[in-house]
Amino acid sequence: MSTTASTTTTARRYELDHLRVIATLGVILLHTGVIPVVLWRDSLPELVSAFNVGNAANSLGRFAVNCFFMTSGALLLDPVRRFVLRSQFLRVALPTLTWIVIYAVANAMLRQQELRGVKGGLSDPAELGLGDLVRALVSGPAVYHLWFVYVLLGIYLTVPLLRALTDRAEPQRLRLLTWFLVLWFLADLLPRWGTWLLEERFPPAYPAPLAALPTGYIGLFVLGFVLSHYRDRLRVPSLAWLGLAAVGLVWTFVGVWQAASHGDPDVYAAYDNLKPPVLMYSVGVFAFFATRSWGPGPAWPLVKRLSELSFRIYLVHVLVLHTLRYTTELGPLVEERPVVGLPLIYVATVVLSVLVAWALDFVKPLRRWI
Repeated sequence: MSTTASTTTTARRYELDHLRVIATLGVILLHTGVIPVVLWRDSLPELVSAFNVGNAANSLGRFAVNCFFMTSGALLLDPVRRFVLRSQFLRVALPTLTWIVIYAVANAMLRQQELRGVKGGLSDPAELGLGDLVRALVSGPAVYHLWFVYVLLGIYLTVPLLRALTDRAEPQRLRLLTWFLVLWFLADLLPRWGTWLLEERFPPAYPAPLAALPTGYIGLFVLGFVLSHYRDRLRVPSLAWLGLAAVGLVWTFVGVWQAASHGDPDVYAAYDNLKPPVLMYSVGVFAFFATRSWGPGPAWPLVKRLSELSFRIYLVHVLVLHTLRYTTELGPLVEERPVVGLPLIYVATVVLSVLVAWALDFVKPLRRWI
């Protein structure tokens, strides 16, 4: 999403504009697919089932969040691009705070109508005192999809340190980045994958040494830079990246379906962004876009415009989806007949979210804040 630093001497990465737009559509699809996946979780679904309609949508959109992290890393860690921590941090934090207030007001209005508020720390703000409101903001995402923003802001604080690596001359830069990714794999990915794939057969590791090593989404942030910066050295055909993405997508869908059909208590394990299925899917999609040239510019001016609006679309879309679900006939339709209702509510959410984001952009004094 468009939360990246300005540049001085580097050309715009139009291929990342394409990816950012597709990822924005993907994350809306993911959140739409959650509805039938949660409702039909305990139905022991067959292949053709209401559960798998949502599972297909959710799985298709799973690449999006990882691609947002990798896209941000590809741009913000680029040593020829200017990065100012304060301005970049506020560029994301200020509209996020504004939308937290908007969600709190919307939830209060929904609760007055005896409707469910958007899930998160502020789902019922009228019942919270001042201390509870503060705790709701700092102890977890105020609204469920804002977890991504919390993590992204945390990563921003490390960018000046990470740029000390990416500013190095070659071959030292590549060596340091490779070592960083190796540590990430050993500290996070290997234990995560081992316990999921091998369960109790995977030997537990003493956690204290691993706590000092890079873990979580900061690894994806750095991986995005590595794949993008060294794209000219990668001799991987585009079809191979698409193949990797396809394998990850199918594995995600089948893994969740099989877990649900067998009554596994951890139904959604394959949805984990850092487990092999989603990681393969998202790396394949990101590399397909980031390692090839898409020509001198976007295919349509609309692509660039939607890319610029992508962060605001991300912030607003959950409120639009929630409102459509609980105040219109699309809600019961997506719950009871998802094969019909899911595409309808998805398209409506995309269209309305884009319109709201675009309309707000015309109010120039509010652009920085919303």
